[in-house]
Amino acid sequence: MIRYARSGEEEPLLTYTLRPVPSVVNVSTADDVEDLRLELTVTGRAEAAAECEWVRIALPYGAEPEHLTLTEPGDLWTDIEGGTDPEHGNGWSAKAERVGGQVLVTFEPGREPEFDGSFRVTFVVSYIVVNEAVGTAVLTVTESTAPAGGRDYHERHATFRVDKWPADFHVGNFRPDKVTVGNGESVTLSWERSRGPQYMLYWGENESEDVSQCSSWPSPKLERTTGFMLVATDDSSGGAPLVHALTTAVTVERPHLQVGNLEVNGTTRMQGTRQQVATPGPGASQYYRAGTDGTLVGYLQAAAGAAGSTLAATVHRAGTNEYTMRFTSDNSSGPPTETPVSIPVPEGSEVLLHFGGQTGDTLRLVWLPQGAGAFEVIDR
Repeated sequence: MIRYARSGEEEPLLTYTLRPVPSVVNVSTADDVEDLRLELTVTGRAEAAAECEWVRIALPYGAEPEHLTLTEPGDLWTDIEGGTDPEHGNGWSAKAERVGGQVLVTFEPGREPEFDGSFRVTFVVSYIVVNEAVGTAVLTVTESTAPAGGRDYHERHATFRVDKWPADFHVGNFRPDKVTVGNGESVTLSWERSRGPQYMLYWGENESEDVSQCSSWPSPKLERTTGFMLVATDDSSGGAPLVHALTTAVTVERPHLQVGNLEVNGTTRMQGTRQQVATPGPGASQYYRAGTDGTLVGYLQAAAGAAGSTLAATVHRAGTNEYTMRFTSDNSSGPPTETPVSIPVPEGSEVLLHFGGQTGDTLRLVWLPQGAGAFEVIDR
């Protein structure tokens, strides 16, 4: 599960996403050591470019529930993906040290880059041995940045919550038996899980059901494209509850329509007019609103020999993240290939598209509405 940053008192100028590998972080035991890899991806914003002196990741050091690890700095492995071009940092270096109750990993560029949304850099810290205490560790990311051309550098902070689950906890493989159904049909959702936590299933507008005692669930009859979210919650440690969420979606063909008075003369078409989508540029994000049920289709392609390109699409309804779909195109070791993209979108939802790419990468999307509504760019 991707973690998005929570900012401190002064809003960071850069944008961060944290990806733990594995996505479920289990604690170590005396007989089984759990290694963790953290991937921190950094991008900028075209409308507010920023210069960067360094980025630092602070890992809470210790054996308590609020700590992450007892791994010494010299045992960590670091890597940088991207940032080799002169204007992207001209190569970055990393230094790890322990200062009090934290392990600090600082990434410095060979040349101060200007993050303008056209590229990304991913900082990797791995061989982190998770400690044996179930709980929540809060990681702090600190940047030394200035608005482009300002040269007035300040330290700005963002935090990420990493839940450390019991060693025997697992959940995954959340999927429907059919990804597309007709109007009024049902699907069966299934997943793999361990016992212990509470499992809640959420779907539709405000619908939910406790599924703690089962590993499959028949849906009600579906009348519109629907996102499902399976949330595991464990509050047995006495601290803040541990939470892990999985998402999936089902497309409904010819969704339900509510009509008062309808008189049709002439030709009627259920499928709306195709619309080319104005996609965000590499390293940038954009919000959209769907005027009807529909599907975003197209492709994602990374430039030949370049780092992987990604698309993250988060669907929001009623102020809630209903589901997120991610696509990756990695052509670093072969000729460019197109990664197909297909994203079901319910009427009235807002969609955040983040194009994690570099100059030369390609994202093409077309809106296929199942009614008359457009897929419109909105400001957020």
